[in-house]
Amino acid sequence: MVDARKLYTDSEREEIRQALQKAESTTTGEIVCVVASESGRYDRAEGVIGFAFGLILLGLLHSLHNGGTGSFGAAQPLSLVWEVGVLCAGFLAGNVLSSWFPTLRTPLVPPREMEEETMRAAWSVFSSQKLSSTVQRGGLLIYFSLFERRVVVLADQGALQALGQPGVEEVRNAAISALRQGKPLQAMLDSVGRAGQLLSEKLPCSQGGGENELSDELVILHPRP
Repeated sequence: MVDARKLYTDSEREEIRQALQKAESTTTGEIVCVVASESGRYDRAEGVIGFAFGLILLGLLHSLHNGGTGSFGAAQPLSLVWEVGVLCAGFLAGNVLSSWFPTLRTPLVPPREMEEETMRAAWSVFSSQKLSSTVQRGGLLIYFSLFERRVVVLADQGALQALGQPGVEEVRNAAISALRQGKPLQAMLDSVGRAGQLLSEKLPCSQGGGENELSDELVILHPRP
């Protein structure tokens, strides 16, 4: 499984924390950075893999029972209890393996489902991190989901009015550009830096506030929100 806990070292997390402090030093906006191992459970894909494993084990059992001939009619049939038990064991084994090794289920998860699950998880995190509770309604979430390879940026009402959707996309694109180069630390720093620049132009501290309302620590979610 992709593990968000291993993406950044302690020193890199500290670098992100300092970047957040710097970005928020000139704005009443609040930025929260989150990295999740994955956003969705994808039970359907795991179920398909589990069923396939069950059939494979059942076929192997029949082959062994028939002396390796592969003929289903060459020996006395297996009892229903054995067949059901092996099928269930294979189903469970397939589910566990696909949970531990996400690459097994990746081909069975449509991109649209990944998009929906990532967005759902991001909104859940937005709520749990109290980004809608800031004084200026200037909360901004930068959310990385590793298994889905997605970046979501969500803005509260005040931040969205200040940045507009183009500004939100700028923050997101800053992260994506670095991620495509295999630089997750730079991706987070670039998106935080761009968010700070845009928010300071529209929501400067001179409007009142400036208090650090939310934590600057990078939030790690494993396995999922």
